[in-house]
Amino acid sequence: MRIASLLFAAAALIAGGPAAAQSYPSKPITLVVGFPPGGGVDIVARQLADKLSQQLGQRVVVENKPGAAGNVATELVARAAPDGYTLLMGNLGMLTVNPALYPKLNFDAARDLAPIARVVVTPLVAVVPSSLPVKNVAEFVALARSKPGTLNFGSGGNGNINHLAPELLKLSTGTQIEHVPYKGSAPALADLAGGRVQLMIDGGNVVQPFVKDGRARALMITGESRSAALPDVPTAKEAGLPDLVIYGWQGVLAPTGTPAPVLERLSSEIAKALADADLAGRLAGQGTQPAYQNASAFGGFIAGERKRWAEVVRAAKITLD
Repeated sequence: MRIASLLFAAAALIAGGPAAAQSYPSKPITLVVGFPPGGGVDIVARQLADKLSQQLGQRVVVENKPGAAGNVATELVARAAPDGYTLLMGNLGMLTVNPALYPKLNFDAARDLAPIARVVVTPLVAVVPSSLPVKNVAEFVALARSKPGTLNFGSGGNGNINHLAPELLKLSTGTQIEHVPYKGSAPALADLAGGRVQLMIDGGNVVQPFVKDGRARALMITGESRSAALPDVPTAKEAGLPDLVIYGWQGVLAPTGTPAPVLERLSSEIAKALADADLAGRLAGQGTQPAYQNASAFGGFIAGERKRWAEVVRAAKITLD
């Protein structure tokens, strides 16, 4: 009798999958962002949420849950009901670096989160305060070498890509620059503009407004090619730093156990949103690049990135102490 009941329940669940997807969503969806408003993840998440709201006929509400380099948000979603109404806007740091930096997490992102879709990739831009007397990477490196340990770089938190990229710069150039972590990119950039930190390497969509209005000076971009948004800024390779070819990235995930038809619906809607010329154009103009991957491809991509950045953390001897 027990086996028959279990089989009946399983059959009902399978049969209900397509029906659940057809009625989904029947209420607002929360898209959780692990950083304060104004940072790179937040900027993309809000634009995607607006587009998905239009397509789905239900509001997609961005909820900022900053803390512990995104771990607060990741754990919240990992423990949420697997019903498709609580999603995570994850990024490189949260999903691939944090597992190497935080050995005692109460969750396992690889086990507890189901990939839905990659959304964007973003080359980073190295910026300094406009008041700093350097015009290019070579001059900045010379200044740092002449004053070891006296210059600071800001980041949006330990383990973020905007933490690891300057660490790679230090390894590549033999410089000593002190790390100052903030609760998100926005406050770090505010301090950079004020001259309290002397370097940031962050997403083009985040730093571009500071460069455009003269509060910061761009020294290089970490992509393979120059950015249409900042055409006069050389690439890392052009600046003599080929090891600093780096892309940040963002994607959407759900709690493991979310019905497959719901995941597939969300993935297809994200693909549709990114194919919209208006949204794609706005993202490109902000320095990021629509780069959709379906759930399977995104899962494989995350696994590869996790291996790459864990090796960097070990090689650079990066710890949270």
